[in-house]
Amino acid sequence: MATEMIEGTVAPSDPIRSKRGYLMFDPLEIRDRQGGTRKLSKVCCAGAVGEAVRKGGAGRFYVSSGGGQTGIHGVRMDDGTEAYAHYNNMEMIVLLGIAAGMAVLVVGLVTGDMMIIPVLIGFLLIAAYFFLRSIRLAGKKQYDEAP
Repeated sequence: MATEMIEGTVAPSDPIRSKRGYLMFDPLEIRDRQGGTRKLSKVCCAGAVGEAVRKGGAGRFYVSSGGGQTGIHGVRMDDGTEAYAHYNNMEMIVLLGIAAGMAVLVVGLVTGDMMIIPVLIGFLLIAAYFFLRSIRLAGKKQYDEAP
């Protein structure tokens, strides 16, 4: 898991995907203030952050990467636009998997007919939840602490 802040300019661009408030840009080029270019592949954004990236402009872009996904979770644009929105809903999906695994465990304990694979997957998803949560919290901390 890594977080970084990139200061530069993004040209207005259209996402390759847009679904349920989440946007994906591929590729997304950020020209830094020294003139260099940073090219990010398959970058996800959500909510107001996605709209700011779509609109383009100069500012600070807060990037996090972990769990096989890279995203921009916050922006502070030079025009005064500020937005934070985490770019995925995997935590909710994992919580649903944990609930399903625990439901299978309860049913197995009550009936005596235990299916072990869903229960094991449910316990593995607990570790996945804490990993995904740590990515979100690190991104939020980075955004809150940066000027």
